[in-house]
Amino acid sequence: MEGDTAWVACTHAAHVEADDHPDGHSHESHVHAPSTFTPDYSRQTRLRDVGDTGQAKLTAARVLVIGAGGLGCPVISYLAGAGVGTLGIVDCDVLEASNLHRQVMYDARDIGQRKVDLAARRVVALNPAVKVQTFAEPLRADTIADVFARFDLVVECTDDLGSRYLANDAAVLTGTPLILASVYQYEGQLQVVSALPGHACLRCLWPESPSPALAGSCAETGVLGPVPGVLGTMQAMEALKLLLGLPGAGDPSLQLVDLLEGTRQRLPVDVASGCSLHGGCLVVAQRAIDAAMVDIDRRFDALADAVVRGFVIVDVRDADEIDASPLPVASLCIPASEIATYPLGPFHSDLLLVCTSGKRSHHAARQLRQRGVEAYSLVGGLNALRDSTVCA
Repeated sequence: MEGDTAWVACTHAAHVEADDHPDGHSHESHVHAPSTFTPDYSRQTRLRDVGDTGQAKLTAARVLVIGAGGLGCPVISYLAGAGVGTLGIVDCDVLEASNLHRQVMYDARDIGQRKVDLAARRVVALNPAVKVQTFAEPLRADTIADVFARFDLVVECTDDLGSRYLANDAAVLTGTPLILASVYQYEGQLQVVSALPGHACLRCLWPESPSPALAGSCAETGVLGPVPGVLGTMQAMEALKLLLGLPGAGDPSLQLVDLLEGTRQRLPVDVASGCSLHGGCLVVAQRAIDAAMVDIDRRFDALADAVVRGFVIVDVRDADEIDASPLPVASLCIPASEIATYPLGPFHSDLLLVCTSGKRSHHAARQLRQRGVEAYSLVGGLNALRDSTVCA
């Protein structure tokens, strides 16, 4: 306000650059960390609410990040840079060229490698003082609570509804704070689940997980790279607020971000309208975890093998998908969106539900289980079949 512009552009840095490059052009430089690297957190410890005490909290903190993709990249980078003592990273995917426009922690040389390994190497390169624990397989219902109990905070960064609900339930059961985010094209949502008794969780907003067909992934609907970058950065900020006890930490409101309009809204979450009607968050979470522990996924190399094993095949894809690529075996056709209320007669054999990727069939199989039907899902869907050729 007094006309001082030094805080806008560091004049010392500008002078150094001019001295190093008198021609005014930028030049490529190679910066190597000293052999004995000592982290320098002075820029954040100068903050009144951080200081040395806050930095000690971060050094002692253990944070689990589920997903090392578009959301996970900024979360992992900023938490490692801030000096979080231990980072757990969960991811079972390999890097693809289509990931690079938004997952800027990686580069073209990394394509084909496991993201969890790439992310771990990136953390070590950025801040060798941070310890990294990797999980190359998805967390399952029978193990997730044990894993959560080993961390102070969890950040869920996948685009999978099933993973979000499983993480929510495990957070409630273990009392582990959870930060959720999701993106859709140019928009995003963020919610902090404090996991404290009486506080809101994901199921207070939506008691039951919607069908995966209702919420497309980035691969299905498209996304601009900065969108998950912004939401992931917001997740990292919420994580640091919780770890440091900063003002506004743990706000349970649902945040809606529209990056085309440049707007952000906070919507309060009414706990009384959600889980409490079903016996409370804790009870609902335990029931959901128990139900998820029932193994309904089945793996086959070909659908004919499933028929030989006595399964009745149920195709839960939409009609246009079936018309475009019908199955090579006899099957019932019941769209996943209708299966919860579809009139079903008694079956003398178990049902094997199939879709393209296995997500819709898994969700539909759980719905049928609630109706007392012995239903299973083809893991990985038609994409995972050794011989995925279907009738023309």
